[in-house]
Amino acid sequence: MSAPAALRAALLAAALLGAGHAAAETAKEQIQRGRYLATAADCIACHTVDQRKPFAGGYPIATPFGTIYGPNITPDKATGIGAWSDEEFVRALHEGVGRRGEHLYPAFPYSSFTKMPREDVLAIKAYLFSLPAISQKTLDNPLSFPFNQRAILAGWKLFNFTPGPLPADSGGRGADWKRGQYLAEGLAHCQECHTPRTLTMGLDKKLAYGGAMLGGWQAYNITPDALSGVGSWSDVELTQYLRSGVVEGKASAAGGMAEVIDNSLRHLSADDVRALVVYLRGVAPVHDSRDAKARHAFGAVAGDDTLLRGAAGVSAGNVASGGAELFSGNCASCHSAAGSGSVGGYYPSLLHNSAVGARDPNNLVMSILHGVTRGETFMPGFAEHLDDAQIATLSNYLLKQFGNGEVTVTADFVAEQRRGGPASPLPKLMLGGAVLALLLVLTLFLRRRRGRKKG
Repeated sequence: MSAPAALRAALLAAALLGAGHAAAETAKEQIQRGRYLATAADCIACHTVDQRKPFAGGYPIATPFGTIYGPNITPDKATGIGAWSDEEFVRALHEGVGRRGEHLYPAFPYSSFTKMPREDVLAIKAYLFSLPAISQKTLDNPLSFPFNQRAILAGWKLFNFTPGPLPADSGGRGADWKRGQYLAEGLAHCQECHTPRTLTMGLDKKLAYGGAMLGGWQAYNITPDALSGVGSWSDVELTQYLRSGVVEGKASAAGGMAEVIDNSLRHLSADDVRALVVYLRGVAPVHDSRDAKARHAFGAVAGDDTLLRGAAGVSAGNVASGGAELFSGNCASCHSAAGSGSVGGYYPSLLHNSAVGARDPNNLVMSILHGVTRGETFMPGFAEHLDDAQIATLSNYLLKQFGNGEVTVTADFVAEQRRGGPASPLPKLMLGGAVLALLLVLTLFLRRRRGRKKG
């Protein structure tokens, strides 16, 4: 080989090597970006039931129509999404349509993910495909007829699903607001939990971020209303809550919100958290006329413990125990006898606490039943140690002493919370509607048939 030919070959090899290195760096950057986006979207929450098998599916999602299991989204080709093409993955997130053309249940929040640009969707796919493939078959969804017929979701989409990106900001509200809108309405899909549902289970946009109940837990009103929402919170407090789940004198996250903070929000960049705060400050306030005070504006220090010292029967097993005794025997050792908690909020104060001051005692009762796990914070649940009447008695003591004393908890309410909250009337209404529609079609068919016979 001549010297010029050898030089050209060397230059070509160097160029190919450089191109390969650049492509590898680009792929690495896409995977890293996808990891951040998947974290912001909290994908792991609904697609992981066994922490040793992340993203392998199996997590049960309670809906008014039955349980839906999060599917395996690891790159396993047989049981996961390893055989999915880019177009199939994008279609699932943008249109709510699966690989075989089936409509996906909106427990998968594609009504929010449709607002994600294609490059963000593919970055998430690149991240998921970089993970170990795990073979774990997705369980069948035990839904009753007609809700097990995916074809009816086409009708749901007509009323509740608008595919496509977010509209352009015509108000000139700035980059932070626009990014916050994308996070809240798209990627992080905050509206899916904090916005109430219509009769057809679509988001009620007129009450956006005004609060909703999911599986017995209350996702609170996070609009800037001073009494019903978080309008009295400072930007610093709201930022701190999104980061840690704790703001002394305001709130301590539990349930699904604690999981969201652990899995997702605390990992967001400072810029993204600031953008979320900016956006939430700008949504329309939603006020409930029944709210006379903010959720955190209740509470007085308790002094019952000194009166109980030396008294008999202060135990979890004493059915006859009153609220003060149940509090002393089960709660005071962590939350203090006065209810003021511990310094730093590891054990939160029960005074000026949203769960105790809320008009709906859902989260208070659910915390007592199932406990609280958030980061290093742990509170055991008492579902196996206290019966419904005892938990009702304890809850009423906490409400009267530390919170909204106008609220009363009954044993029946506690029993309902044990079952995951009140049953939705929607399945019966929809089933009734389907039966009526079928009868109408049958009636019209018979009339038409009789008309033909007469003719």
